[in-house]
Amino acid sequence: MCRQSSTEKITVSAMHTGEGITSMPVPGRRCPACLERGDTVWVIPGKSCPVCGTPVN
Repeated sequence: MCRQSSTEKITVSAMHTGEGITSMPVPGRRCPACLERGDTVWVIPGKSCPVCGTPVN
């Protein structure tokens, strides 16, 4: 036998007030070697650039 189950409707209120995010700080630095070539590659300080391998502090 099949049993019918009721489906509940769930309403989720908006997660924002309509103001929005206007700017977001970037948690990294631009790779100087890639920047010289005209490319902008962001790297976490203390890590190496994923494109050219240059360490960025």
